[in-house]
Amino acid sequence: MKPLESPLPGAPIQVLFALLPGSLVLDWAGPAEALRIANQRLQAQGLPPRFELHFVSPQSETVSSVGLMLAGLAPLPDTLPAPCWVVLVGLPGREICVTSDAARALLHWLRGLRLEPQVLELVSVCAGSVLAAHAGLLAGRRCSRAAT
Repeated sequence: MKPLESPLPGAPIQVLFALLPGSLVLDWAGPAEALRIANQRLQAQGLPPRFELHFVSPQSETVSSVGLMLAGLAPLPDTLPAPCWVVLVGLPGREICVTSDAARALLHWLRGLRLEPQVLELVSVCAGSVLAAHAGLLAGRRCSRAAT
């Protein structure tokens, strides 16, 4: 999968938070709030917003890590706008199950991504990197993890 076209200079970054059942609220809500505040600050200076936030999932509804039902989630897109960030977030527990239907659908979608600096980039929060690794997106790349 590739973005449809090269990014226009100054085009807002499309930020896609890819959510699975049980996604850790803090992992997506914290970054989403930071980007919302950044947009707010830009607008206060008379500048256009820099980030457009989207929440995508293999399912239109899912439950979060704290039991909050999330509805109206967009499907995993067939094509991506540019520039775009795909944000992968963690799940609760010591292990991440990648055999559920939703996880398998997300991994299949991720495997189709063709990352390219400033066009399509991957952002991983916490154990979202485990999903990236299972999708093969970290092959040949340096990454780090917190000590356990």
